[in-house]
Formats: sequence, structure tokens, C-alpha cells
Amino acid sequence: MTKRLLTEPEGYEILKRAGIPVPAHGVAHDMEEAVRIASEIGFPVVMKIVSSGIVHKSDIGGVIRRLDDPEKVRSAFREILSNVKERMAGAAIGGVIVEQELPGGLEVFIGGKTDPAFGRVLTFGLGGTLVEILRDVALRILPLGEGDAEEMVREIRGYRLISGYRGNPPKDEAALVSIIQAAARMFTAEDISEFDINPLILYEDGACAVDARIYHGVDAPVRPRKIHCTLVPEIFSPESIALVGASGDPRKVGYAVFRNLLSFPGRLYAINPNRSEVQGRKTYPSIGALPEPVHLVVIAVPAKLVPGIVDEAGRAGTKAVIILAGGFGETGSSGKSVEGELVETARRFSMRILGPNCLGIMLPHKGINTTFDPITPRAGRVAFISQSGAVIATMVDWSVPEEIGFSAVISVGNQADLGFEDFLFSLREDQVTRAIVMYIEEVKDGAAFLEAVQRVTRRIPVIAIKSGISRKGQLAASSHTGALAGSHEVYMAAFREAGIITTQSLREAFLLAELLASEGYPRGNRGIVITNAGGFAVFASDYADLYGVDLVELPAGILGELNSFLPAAWSHENPLDLVGDSGVGIYARVFDLMIRNQEFWDIAFIVSVPDAVLDATQLAQEIVRFSRSTKKMVVGCLLGGSSMKSSVQILRSHQIPNFADLEDAFRVVGRACSVKRPGEVPDPGTRGREDIQKI
Repeated sequence: MTKRLLTEPEGYEILKRAGIPVPAHGVAHDMEEAVRIASEIGFPVVMKIVSSGIVHKSDIGGVIRRLDDPEKVRSAFREILSNVKERMAGAAIGGVIVEQELPGGLEVFIGGKTDPAFGRVLTFGLGGTLVEILRDVALRILPLGEGDAEEMVREIRGYRLISGYRGNPPKDEAALVSIIQAAARMFTAEDISEFDINPLILYEDGACAVDARIYHGVDAPVRPRKIHCTLVPEIFSPESIALVGASGDPRKVGYAVFRNLLSFPGRLYAINPNRSEVQGRKTYPSIGALPEPVHLVVIAVPAKLVPGIVDEAGRAGTKAVIILAGGFGETGSSGKSVEGELVETARRFSMRILGPNCLGIMLPHKGINTTFDPITPRAGRVAFISQSGAVIATMVDWSVPEEIGFSAVISVGNQADLGFEDFLFSLREDQVTRAIVMYIEEVKDGAAFLEAVQRVTRRIPVIAIKSGISRKGQLAASSHTGALAGSHEVYMAAFREAGIITTQSLREAFLLAELLASEGYPRGNRGIVITNAGGFAVFASDYADLYGVDLVELPAGILGELNSFLPAAWSHENPLDLVGDSGVGIYARVFDLMIRNQEFWDIAFIVSVPDAVLDATQLAQEIVRFSRSTKKMVVGCLLGGSSMKSSVQILRSHQIPNFADLEDAFRVVGRACSVKRPGEVPDPGTRGREDIQKI
């Protein structure tokens, strides 16, 4: 079925069936019929052209308002038809709708669109003619969860217009929530691909939809679900690996991949029909010539050879293949066709595919590196899943001097078979992974992705950076909803609902992942700052306000105890500026006080600068003690250069985050505080740094 714009009377009928109020109306085919309908409805009335071929009726003079007597109705009928014939010659005309003109109220809109990845998306916001300028909208992926409609209403910036302000009485929020829920049911039940109700006029008592643009039929069908996301032990825990295309030539990809695989502790096989040995290892001419069925085959040969090798691997009993070569779905229709054939071949043998057009995987804890990246990252607790091999190479290179380690690095490439959702599902069960970072260009199976990530975020923090925020694709949108709920906005709404934390840079994503892998989610946003540097105390106050960290007022009892041992010149407020000549002993006594009084704070920022009086390494040891003695988030901010290097290393060796830039600390902690976490929230528990229990 093709997509068709319904006429306004047809749209009103659908709204009525859904229980959404619409104005009294009728369709006239001549002037006298228009007068009769207007008289029955009662003046004043509005008249609009009825035509499925006209999207923006007002722009061509197809709408005339404030008609309060029969003669004006006759004149309006003639004028509307004349305008349409002049400005939209050839448009099919189904008459003129005459409808009750309602009194003014607050104009809002409700809309829906069908996203190719995530399916039906509902939008709500301030409406009227300025809807696309204001862009004050809330989005949800259907079906709505409990409380979603209420949240949509209350999260827009203009909510005060609904709740009442400056003597203006509140509007009927309950009626609005009910209509949003009805619109969601309508969108799910009816054969609708896209719709706008704009405006919906909201009153102190009730509401009414006075214009509706509804597209009936299929626009862009949602991609069908793939195989349900499952654990992929063949990739995460292979006992044997074979590399097709292993090479002794340093100029070839097969050389670099095999060199990286030499650290694999399991059984490793090199396949090259033209060599007897590669890098000191015996080679085999084919997969079929191997002495056993291998768990994982890595294919590092040109695209034209890949289909035959995938078939051979399946016949030999291989459980998973990684295809490094490009030249498939990313190149166009012919490449997509070959890619589809690869998947069909793999499914015949119950074999899984990673790629094609991918870098492969790195599992530092297991000595597995199937990539041709020259750098192998250190082992850590952050997993990284990326669609871009170049992004992986860059971040792995960056991570080494930053001393950030990985539990897994996964390049999903074209996601012909295995995608984000499959690896999320597996990482949820991984005993090493404590946080996940994703670089996303496209999610192919939105439903499976959301299902997987919602399970994961209940246990492990997930951070995502989404590329591709261009609005070019929205310029041709056929409705307000299409323009407002573009691809990027839909992704952000889906991520928010699933509990994914979004960032604008990869650096911020990894700093946040390291923080959450160590500290878990903060229990709240109440912060304390303990420092020996007055200037940075001022910065901390500014950054806390900017990024949503609440620097709590110190209780009277705490102030009294602090006054009993701190120098008279200390700040007497939060941030706690202990003054520049405070030694490690002063910090330790403040830490002890905060350990005994954890009920009034959630996050402690320990800020220190190079100081001749203060031994930074001893301070680092005290921060470790403080962190182990509390269930709250403790963040190191040991600022400076080489003089702080050993103390920073002490914190890192005990998995305590340290930020070299104070603003980074508050920005990242603020993002951690702002995330919506579905379901259960991990309890940080008792601190045990050698065996992290916080997540």
C-alpha cells in the first residue's frame, strides 16, 4: 500500500474513533450547503479546502476564519475555490469543510512518524504555526510505558504554560495526557505511517483537535527483526582460531593480523595455499585441511574470495567467521546482494558472521586480537563497540598514554549478521566489563537493540556517541513531525528511554566510562569539594552550577567539627578550601569526618595542586583509604604535571578516577547524574578495589 494523505474529514473520523475530541463539522459541495452546515453548527465557523493533494492549505488561501454570518460563508466558499484553482491548478477537490471555530487556548501538537530503525515514534510539544521554530518537543518510541505520557508533557520547556504561571490558571493536564495516550493507541491500531494533530487547543477544561494531517499506508517499512540477540561464545571465548590469508609479507593485512594473533593462548592455524609456513607457524592450504573444526575463522582476503571461504567454513563445522574485507553492502545494491548471500550461507550452517567491512575484535584479557591495528591496548574494564574501524584505531592509540584499558574492542562493520544488540547481550554476562562505550552510525534492528540495551543498562552503564546529526534528510519531510523527529532526535529519544548516556565527544565518553566502571552510578547529585587551592574552589563552584552538581550546604554539626581542627582561615562553606598550607593530616581528618557522615553527600571531589607542604603521594594514599571506607562516589582531581604523576598512578592502580582538568570532572559527573536508568540501579556496596563490587 502506498502512502496517502487523508483529507481532513477522513482524519477527523479516525480521531473520533480514537476518542480524541474534534470540532463539529461538515463537508459542503456548494455555497448553500455551506450556509446550511454553518447554521446548524452555529457561528462563527472556519472553512477549509478538502483535498488530499494539498498539504499546507493556509499557504494557498485554502483556509478562511472568523466567518460569522451566511453571506461571509458564501463569499468564503467562492474565494477558497478560486484561490485553489489559481494556485494549485489540477488539485483534486473534495469540497469545503465547514467547522466550528473554537475559542483561543494553548496550542500544542501531537504527532507520529515511522522510523526505519525504531518503528513508530510519538512526539509532543508546543504547537501552532511556530512549531518548527520553537522545536520544543518530547519524543517516545512506541509503545508508551507507564507514565510516559505524563513525562512527555512535563519535560518540554514550555510546561509552565500548561501548569499555570503568573496568575494564569493551569490547563487541563489530565485531558492532555489522556489524548496523548489515545493518539499512541490510534497510531498502533490504525494503518498510519505519519500524522500531525496541530493544533490541539488545550483549555482549563478539556481540549480539541482543530487540524489533523494523517498519512495512511506504508511509507518506509521498518526492517524485519533479525535472529534474536544471543550470546556469541564462539567469538568471545574461542578455543581455536584460523586465519585465512595469513601472510609473511609485512605489506599485507594478513601479516599484521597473524602477528597480533600470535599471543592467542589457544590453538592457532594459518591458512595460505601458497606458503608452507608463515611467521614461524605451519600453514594449511584450506579450512578443510585443518586437523579439527575451528571455533573461529578470520578472513583476511579480498571480497571476491569471501563467499567461497564462508561456505567452506560452514561445511567444516566452524561456528563463527570474522570478515575484514570491504566491498559489500556499503558499496551499493550489488554488494548488498552478495552480503545477503553470505548471511544465508552462514544460517544454513548455524554459523555467525562479524562484519564484513570490519576491523575485528580485541580481547586483551584473553590475548585475542584479530585486527591489523599495530597497537594492542592494555586490559581494562571498559568495552568499546564501534561501526568505524578508523575510530577504533584512533581511540586505542589515544588510550595507551591515557592509561585507559579495555575488556573488549569490537568492530561491527556492516552488521550483516551480528550487530550492536548481540554484543551488548554478551557483554552483559562478561565478568570483566564494567562499562560499555558505543560509536554508532546506524542501528539496523531498533527493536532488538532496545531490548538488549535495556537489559544491559540495569547492570552496566552504557555510553554512546552518535554520528550523523545533519538535518538534510528532514528538508523533504512531509509533516511537522517528520521535520521535528528526524533520525538524530529519534536516536536520542531511544537512547534516553533505554538508559544510555550520550556524549558529544569520544574523549568524554571514555572519561565517563572510566568513572562509572570504577564508581558506579552516583546515588544523587549532592557534591562536596575538598581542596587546598582557593582559586580552584571558585572554579569548582562555577562548574558545579554549570553541570548540575549540587554543592550542598554543610550541616551545622559538620561545620562545628571542622572548626575544631581546621585553620581559622578555612572557607567555612562548601567548597571546603582548607587553605594552602594544609598538610595530608588535615585532609585525612576531613575524610574521616565525611566517612562518619555520609548521609548528606553523594559525590566527593578531592582537588589538590602541587604544593611544597603537601606530600602528593601520601594524599593519594589517603584518597584510596577514603574511597574504600565509603559507599559514595569519590573523584580525584590531582591537578598539575610531572610532580603529580606518581600520585595519579596510585589512584589509577586502585581504580579511582582522576581528572587532570577540573571542568572535565564536573562535566562527566554531571552527565552521570543526569541519566535515566531503567529498572534496578546497581548498589555500589562495600568498597573493595581489588575486586570491584560497585556495579
